[in-house]
Amino acid sequence: MNTEDVIEIFKISIVDGDVNNAYSIVEKNMKKYEKKGEDIKKEFMEYLIKGLKGELSTDDISNVLSDDKYNIFPYIRDYKGYIFSLIDAIKYSLNRYNIKYPDFDAKRCDDL
Repeated sequence: MNTEDVIEIFKISIVDGDVNNAYSIVEKNMKKYEKKGEDIKKEFMEYLIKGLKGELSTDDISNVLSDDKYNIFPYIRDYKGYIFSLIDAIKYSLNRYNIKYPDFDAKRCDDL
C-alpha cells in the first residue's frame, strides 16, 4: 500500500470516528517504514500519532509537515494543499469526538 492510501484511510477513519483504525494503520505503516529504513515516512507517521495522542497541537503538526522535506507523496501536485486538508480532517475529528488517543468518547456527538 502506498503512502497516499495510508493517509487517505487515516483521514476517512478519523472523520468517521474510528480512531482505533486510524491509529493502527498509521502505527503499522510506521513500523514498516522503520524496517525499510525510510526515516522521513516514519517521522511523518510519528507526527500523526503524536497529534492523535494530544502531544502536539494541529498547528505544530501543520508547521512541521509543511516543510517540503516531508513531501513523501510522488503523485500529489499541491503538497501544501494536501497537508492543509489533512490537518483540517484532524481538527474536525479532534473537535467532534474529543480525541486524545487512547482515551476518547465516540459517543460525544450521539453518533453511536
